[in-house]
Amino acid sequence: MDPAMNDDHDAAFDSSTSWLVAALGLLVLVLVWGLVFTFTVYAQALGDAFGLSGLRVSSIFSITTATFYVAGGTIGILIARVPLRPVVAAAGVVLLSAVGLLQVVTSYLGLAVVFGLVGVASGTMFVIVISLVPQWFERYEGRAMGITMTGNGLGILVFPPIWVWLLDRTGFDETFAVIAGATALATLAASAVYRRPPGLRAGGTAPVDVSWLRSRITDASFGGALVGFSALWSWYFVLSSDFVGILTAGGIARGVAATAFGIVGGVSVAARVASGEFADRIGMRVTLATGVVLAAVGTVALPWTETRLAMYALLVVFGIGLGAIAPLYSPIVIGRFGPENATAIVGAFTVAQAATAFLVPIGLNLLREATNGYVVPLVAVGGLTFLGAGLFYRGTAPADESS
Repeated sequence: MDPAMNDDHDAAFDSSTSWLVAALGLLVLVLVWGLVFTFTVYAQALGDAFGLSGLRVSSIFSITTATFYVAGGTIGILIARVPLRPVVAAAGVVLLSAVGLLQVVTSYLGLAVVFGLVGVASGTMFVIVISLVPQWFERYEGRAMGITMTGNGLGILVFPPIWVWLLDRTGFDETFAVIAGATALATLAASAVYRRPPGLRAGGTAPVDVSWLRSRITDASFGGALVGFSALWSWYFVLSSDFVGILTAGGIARGVAATAFGIVGGVSVAARVASGEFADRIGMRVTLATGVVLAAVGTVALPWTETRLAMYALLVVFGIGLGAIAPLYSPIVIGRFGPENATAIVGAFTVAQAATAFLVPIGLNLLREATNGYVVPLVAVGGLTFLGAGLFYRGTAPADESS
C-alpha cells in the first residue's frame, strides 16, 4: 500500500461515510428481519391465501432461511475480493423481482421460488452489512457494530404490528409488496454508498482459494464451532416459524401472540448493550454461551405456556438470549479463525446455519403431528440448542487451549 493510499485509508476510518455505511446497514437489517424472521406472524395469512397445509407453510420458511444462509454465506465467501456496489444493487433487483413474481404466482412451486429469491437477496445483504461496517471504523468499531446490529432486534420489534395492521386491511400479496418493496428500495439506496474503505478494495485481504478452504475444513476446532453454531440457533428458527402456532395451541389468542412476538426484538436491543458489558467482564464466549442456555431453557418451557404472564416472561428470556448471541458470534469467530478474511469467515458460518434453518421447522412440524403435541419436539429442540452451545464454546477456545 503506497503512502497516499494509506493516508486515504486512515482518513476513511470513523468518518461521515463510515457512519452512513452503518446507518444504511441498520436500516437494511431492520427491514430484512422484519421481512424474513417475522414469518410466524404472517404464516397463517400466507397459508390461507394460497391454500397451503401446515407442513407446506413450514417448508416455505425453511426454503427462505436455507437460501438466506446458503446463498448469503456462499456469496460472502465469493465476493471477498470483488467490488460490493454491483452485488448490493443486484440484491435490490432480486427483491423487486420477488415482489413482482408474487403478484402472478398461484402454486406452491411459485411461492418457493419467490421466497427463495427473498432468502438469497436478504442473506447476501446480511453478510455484507456485518462484515463491511467494522472495516469502516477503528476507534468506534464497537459502537458502530452495536448500533448496526440492533437492526435485527428492531425488525422483530417493529414489524409484527405492521404485518398485522396491513393484513387486517388488505391481502397478503399487497402487504408483501409493501414490506419487501421497502426492503428492496433500502438495498438499492445502500448500493450507492457501499464499498470497501480505500486500501481494502484491491489486495487488502488474503486470497480465498482451495488451500484456504482446505485449511478450514481440516481444522477440528473450526469444524466443531461450525456444527455448534448451526445447532445453537435451533430455538430461533422455531420461534420465527411457529411461535404463534405454539402459543395458540396453548390457549393464547392468535392476535395477542402475534403482536407480543415483537417483545423478543425489543428486549434483545437492550440486551445487546448489556451483553457487551458482560463480555468485557467475563468474556465473549461465556456471555454467548449463557445466552444460548437461557434460550434452550425457554424453548423447553414453551409448550407449558398457557397464560399471558408466562408468555411475557418467556419472551423476555428469549430476548435476553438473542441479545447475547447476535452481537458476539461474529467477533468471536473472526478473532479465533482469522480477521484477514472477515467476509469469508462470516460467510462460512452463515452457510453452516442453513441445515438447521431448513430442517428444524419441518422436523418440528413432523414431530408435532407424530406425537400430537409440541412437548416432544420442543424438548428436542432445546436439547439441540444446548448441545450447540457446548460445541461452539469448545471450538472457539483460543488455539493454545484447544490444542
